Amino acid sequence: MEKGSGRGTLVLLFAAGFCAYGCNHACMIYVPLYVVALGGDLLQAGLQATVFLALAVALRFVVGPWADRRGAKRPMLLGLAAYVAGAPLLGLCHDFAAVLVVRCLQAVGMAAFFPCAMAAVSAASAQARSGLALGLYRFVSSVALMVAAPLMFSLAGAVGYGVAFTGCGVLAAVGLLCAALVPARCCRPAGSEGEAKGTRAGWRSASGEDAATPADEARTATAAASSGTQRDAAEALRGARREDLATSATARMPGDGRAAVVVALAVTLLSALGYGLVTNFATSFAEAAAPEANAGMLMALVGAGGLIANPLAGWLVDRRAASGVVAAFAAVMGAGIALVAVLPMIPALLAGAGLLVGIGYFGTVTSAVALLAKRAPEGRRASLISQQQNAVDVGIGVSGLLFGALIVATGAPALFALAGLFLVVAPLALVVLATRRPAVAA
Repeated sequence: MEKGSGRGTLVLLFAAGFCAYGCNHACMIYVPLYVVALGGDLLQAGLQATVFLALAVALRFVVGPWADRRGAKRPMLLGLAAYVAGAPLLGLCHDFAAVLVVRCLQAVGMAAFFPCAMAAVSAASAQARSGLALGLYRFVSSVALMVAAPLMFSLAGAVGYGVAFTGCGVLAAVGLLCAALVPARCCRPAGSEGEAKGTRAGWRSASGEDAATPADEARTATAAASSGTQRDAAEALRGARREDLATSATARMPGDGRAAVVVALAVTLLSALGYGLVTNFATSFAEAAAPEANAGMLMALVGAGGLIANPLAGWLVDRRAASGVVAAFAAVMGAGIALVAVLPMIPALLAGAGLLVGIGYFGTVTSAVALLAKRAPEGRRASLISQQQNAVDVGIGVSGLLFGALIVATGAPALFALAGLFLVVAPLALVVLATRRPAVAA
């Protein structure tokens, strides 16, 4: 995909993302309540969410390669169209079976839009700032959640679920219009020259670009000096110096591009498991263990930590596109989960625990997706971002069953302490292993 297509394109992508995230968050939060209101039980309310996520995970294996071959714009439009049609159809459902069918339609939206939109954001931004752009894009998703949840609650209470879901469809339609205005050139796959270059270079260097030597940069500067104006020569020489500095700064980064991608995906999965542990069990544990603390603030503080972490993580990956950044955020999350274990003894740590979990989890996910966007070969970006999204959904999805069984066996304090310690140690160990792994040609 072509790089650096301008701020206007990023504004359109951010607006489309805000609308899509708002619609998706509202549906995920309120469809379970809607199922119960239609006469369903809690098992059915949970089943629709499981089917929705499982189908989205499966579809990403198809959508990612499609976007890499044909460009990201069509999958984005397809995804938003699924939300435009699906949200109002929810309001017309009269039983659980109809809701399940519509949620399968919306799973197409989740699989098609979000990973392809992030690939497009990376492609539309300058390479040196693509991490920050992705961090700000995920910041928008956090804001959309904060806005969509209370707004949907007010609409459902005032005018009923049918009109509220129709409103979600209108929001998705605005996003579809924004996505339709995104220039196709920033979403299409690289041309034959770019593809040939990507084929030769394979996995990218730590700077996010295809591997190049200082001599290559010097030749570029010399060519510009001999064929262009003095201004062109000066700019080329400054660019060469910047690239030399980047090369020296990243030469010692752990592993090659392939190893960094594996670490990013693995740490994302571990962090998603930890996030599932917190969302499923931490609030109830804190409420029972420290009644004097406001346990409801825990998840609010997790969200606040996400607002801090998303742009910070993207900026850090721009500065140092290494898997160590991802592992460091995971360690911060692990420290926050470990603090949850000691809330019965020190309830005042609740605020710190929530902030650390939020900063760590959202920082991990954002830095991982930014690292994947920088390190992946051009023809694999959307596919790898899709798999990173799958790691998030699978980790959160299985955490309820996994930790539900473990919490009975070990007790909640021990489980939170062990899970926190594991999240500190395991990602850092993966980075050490990647550092010692010999560089392998792609």
